[in-house]
Amino acid sequence: MLVLSGIKDFVAAALPFIIIGICLAIMFANRSRMTEGSEKNCMTEGMSIGMCVGVALSTALDINMGLGISLGMLVGETVGMFVKK
Repeated sequence: MLVLSGIKDFVAAALPFIIIGICLAIMFANRSRMTEGSEKNCMTEGMSIGMCVGVALSTALDINMGLGISLGMLVGETVGMFVKK
C-alpha cells in the first residue's frame, strides 16, 4: 500500500507539468502551421469552454480543481483547434 501511495503522489505532482508541456506543444504546432491567409480556428473558445467543463467535472467528481481546469483546458484546446471559424 505504501508503494501505491507514493505512485499516486508522484502522478499528482507531475500531471500539471505534463499538461503544460502538451498544451505548449499544441500551441506551437498550431502557430507554425498557420500562414497568411489561412483559416483561423476556435482554439481560445475551446480552451474557455473546456476550463468551465473542467471546473464542473472536478466539483462533481471531487478531484483537485487545478487538475480539472488543466485537463479541461487541454481537451478544449485540442477540440477547438479542429473547429474552423
